[in-house]
Amino acid sequence: MNRKILAILTILVVAASITAVSASGLFDFAGDSQTAEAQNVTIDGIDFVIPAGYTEDESLAVDGVENDTEGVKYTTWGKTYENDAHDVISIGVATYDGVEVDESMPAYIGGAEKTINGVNGYEYKVGSFDGFTYAKNGKLVIISLTDAKALDELIVK
Repeated sequence: MNRKILAILTILVVAASITAVSASGLFDFAGDSQTAEAQNVTIDGIDFVIPAGYTEDESLAVDGVENDTEGVKYTTWGKTYENDAHDVISIGVATYDGVEVDESMPAYIGGAEKTINGVNGYEYKVGSFDGFTYAKNGKLVIISLTDAKALDELIVK
């Protein structure tokens, strides 16, 4: 499969993730339901640790949405969280039909190479969002967040 097409699709997934968070205007939650403890979360078989104080905005969840761009089929899953300080974490996981994602896709997208908790990937910045992309279990993982310090807690090897 053409790596350029995969890179374009990857960028679309990143853009959709960031757009979902931005469109919400860094949403406000009704009531005070912040979680005091860190939470273990699994998105399409990939584990993450959401830092204490963040709560999921379920209205922004993406649960196995199938897409088809230029004949390439891919499926996305994602969750978005916010804390009282309006820091936002958006996590997306994408699988591509007939393509097992490896380290070459995040490398092709680019950014500064970095290892977090034993996971190799690439940092990026888009507007006020920092991010990290990496390949795991044949899937592309995309994390966008407003507080880059949370990355060290989020990523699980």
